Amino acid sequence: MGLKFSDALRLSWSNIAQHKKRSVVIILTISILFGVIMGFNFLTFGMEKTMLSASAGQTGGDIYIEARYGRSMGTWYDYVKDPEEIARVDLMPVINEEADQKIRERVAEYDGEVIGYYWYYQLDYPYRVIDKSVVEKFIDTDLWESLPEGKMPTIMPEGWEPPTYAYGGESDTRLRDRLGDSLYRVGTIPSTEPGKPTLDGFNPLNVILAQLAGATNGDFWLIDDGSGKVEAFMRDQLKKYLAEEDSSYSLEPTKKTVVAKFSDPYQAVAYASPDEEALGVKIYSSDFQYQAQDLFGTTLMVAGSFNTQRVLLIAVEVLLLVVAVVVAVLTFAHLIDQDAPTVALYRAMGASTDNIYIIYLLYLVELCLLAIAATILIAFLFVGLVALTSVGPLAARLQEFYHLHDLPKITLFMFNGSFWFILAIILTIAPLSLFFTLRRFSAKHIAKKLKED
Repeated sequence: MGLKFSDALRLSWSNIAQHKKRSVVIILTISILFGVIMGFNFLTFGMEKTMLSASAGQTGGDIYIEARYGRSMGTWYDYVKDPEEIARVDLMPVINEEADQKIRERVAEYDGEVIGYYWYYQLDYPYRVIDKSVVEKFIDTDLWESLPEGKMPTIMPEGWEPPTYAYGGESDTRLRDRLGDSLYRVGTIPSTEPGKPTLDGFNPLNVILAQLAGATNGDFWLIDDGSGKVEAFMRDQLKKYLAEEDSSYSLEPTKKTVVAKFSDPYQAVAYASPDEEALGVKIYSSDFQYQAQDLFGTTLMVAGSFNTQRVLLIAVEVLLLVVAVVVAVLTFAHLIDQDAPTVALYRAMGASTDNIYIIYLLYLVELCLLAIAATILIAFLFVGLVALTSVGPLAARLQEFYHLHDLPKITLFMFNGSFWFILAIILTIAPLSLFFTLRRFSAKHIAKKLKED
């Protein structure tokens, strides 16, 4: 029999009509499995836009990152352990000129600007130092102008106190005693609430929100205004520190780290991310030598979290493909067994094996197309339901978590390339299901089923 495509299409469609229940089982299985995951894809990309905007709002819309280039090589340095050896210590921070130039070029490429440096001296506690040009936005002008003589201008949380530690069964107050009342707060670095920005009760968005970290910024930062006060202060602190029991200080040179500022969170993320990606996932390799992390705020942490979540979503999608194929194969195999008289009839009328394969492949493709329509419908219903119940609470929670002046704009839906990837996965079910059931179309198997009937 010379089978035309239109005939194959008509015969395949008649299979759907004749086997409504089994067809519905396959369609519902595929659409329910992939409808929810497609909805989560829409939510994830929409939430990424929301969270990047909210995290940038925490620092007034600007993103501050610390930028490095190259791989650090482990080198051993001598230590000093006595105040008498303090002359051996060089407290002047150094810059890697080659790395600095590469960073500046890449920062400019992504419309950012280098606004200064930070560095730290590692005693028993890190004494962080930052250029005044970096933290101008966070300095209270009145507090700066009223800076008492002999005090160190410092950025730190309001009410900050030096931490104490359990040491030998007793409270270790050495840092507190060493600092005394030498620090003077001239401003506050923005911070989030501790914990995660999750919503109360059961909410699908908590799957996403629970992966996001806060930044409480509990350290103090000495502000370097170029007057030399920082070096003098640190030499005094180091002298007191080395006078304490079991203290030592490495002679490793203190290295400056570049601080860059971006006005667009997406540009900041692009700077910190490699160009290579697959299915929307950034792929890091040893060739990518630009390291970056948030100095203040959580914008890069948010982007990194969503990059990880996309990897997990792809893994889930592949797993669902396996589940859907198993269900489709089992259901389809039973359907072929039921269709043994029809297959035998096709053969008696002169249909070749390839003709039969085409009829049933078209049947499976039609089921997948119907499943795609149902999947999209379920995804939109899922996102719509979440939006209806969660937009208000989420805006209020993010305002509270990031200490924002205004409610942030919430985006819960964003179209992305994963949509097409999911559609491709669903369509893949058809040829895979046919492949795993090919032996059931053999003349021997059909004859056996006819005999059983």
